[in-house]
Amino acid sequence: MEQIFYLIYYIAWTLIIPVLYLMAMTFVPKWKPGLKGRLGFIDPDQFITAQANPLARPIWFHAISVGELNALIPLLSAFMGRPLLLSTGTATAHKMAKEKLEKEIETNAIKLIYMPWDHPYIVAKSLDQIMPSAIILMESEIWPALIIEADKRKIKVMVINAKLSDSSLRFYKQASWLISGIFKRLSLVLAQSAQHSRKYIEMKVAKDKVFMTGNIKFAALPDINQDQAREFRTKLGYQDTDIIWVCGSTHPEEESLLVSIFQELQNELKDLRLVIAPRHPERFNTVESFINSAAKLEPIRYSLIKKLPKETRPRLGSTNDVLLLDTIGDLMDIYSIADVAFVGGTINDSVGGHNVLEPACYAVPILVGPHFYKNTEMVEMLEEADALEVAVTKEDLRLALYDIVKDPNKRVLMGANAKTIVDQNRKILVDVADKIKKELGEQL
Repeated sequence: MEQIFYLIYYIAWTLIIPVLYLMAMTFVPKWKPGLKGRLGFIDPDQFITAQANPLARPIWFHAISVGELNALIPLLSAFMGRPLLLSTGTATAHKMAKEKLEKEIETNAIKLIYMPWDHPYIVAKSLDQIMPSAIILMESEIWPALIIEADKRKIKVMVINAKLSDSSLRFYKQASWLISGIFKRLSLVLAQSAQHSRKYIEMKVAKDKVFMTGNIKFAALPDINQDQAREFRTKLGYQDTDIIWVCGSTHPEEESLLVSIFQELQNELKDLRLVIAPRHPERFNTVESFINSAAKLEPIRYSLIKKLPKETRPRLGSTNDVLLLDTIGDLMDIYSIADVAFVGGTINDSVGGHNVLEPACYAVPILVGPHFYKNTEMVEMLEEADALEVAVTKEDLRLALYDIVKDPNKRVLMGANAKTIVDQNRKILVDVADKIKKELGEQL
């Protein structure tokens, strides 16, 4: 049955790749920079030593997007000194990897590529060129061709920070007679929670290969002190009395709702200030235009403030000012100045939410919408600790924000609860690294 599935999979990819190529060249230009890599065109000189020397075969880590990359980077330090390969799935993550790992990439300590599309031919060609000693995937990156072709070459495949959504599990179980063998080939699964561990076992991963290690996104979080945060606020032109509402990783339809709530509360909450950080760079201009023309507020781009000397920076003290975060990789810094945060992707049910731990590590109380199914465990953990509130409707969100802004004691208590949860989970990374090394002991 698996052979039938693999043949269908091969044909499907063969048909869809020309469409993806045309889209990259026309309607989705953000795919174009990594197009050669996605098609499996890898510089063979990068991996020539791996073909001649087994000890030079790289450990291949994959993080599809920015969130996974941020969680993965601290783990890479536990494997420095060994040949490493890092792949990303988005242009934004690729750019961030270049910035954050600039020294390691320049010195070839880490090689950086785009993840090839999962066409069996492309994957087989890529594996034969790279010759990895192991492949380590983040979260729910189950790529059938990659796993099958790696298994043919006796390359171990592991999934770390593993999770499976309920919808994905239902789909996999319905097609289990075709694809259960793919899960059986996994050498190690390090799951975010006991619930996710059970899901992988349901998909026939051997029980002795599945461990509940927790979410490594805790370990990737910075630890900034309050003095640093206050200094940063001052540099941006905010006053001590300002109460900053940071809305991070927002999506279409969310900005209009958030700005509307902000405007409704302006008369009562004179010190409330708004920061909006759209999730996708291609929407920066659209959001700026909406804030300016539709909402009649004054958007101030963070990229412009960042370039100006402190003495010439505009003061962000006006009630009509909205700081627009239009840079990549700076959201964590912006969360550090927040008095309350809203984490985006939770109002529209098609997204499923983003990382609520990012504001939590700075002792910031958190608000989210009702749709957070991609981060259920984190949201529920923080909600149970009275560090986060879920707002189902616009009115719920407005009232929750009003209560937090008006009650400084509530802000402090929710923030302290959030940071406590983060601090209790920071040791996860060591356990994850140890289990990977143990699994690869014979090769390393």
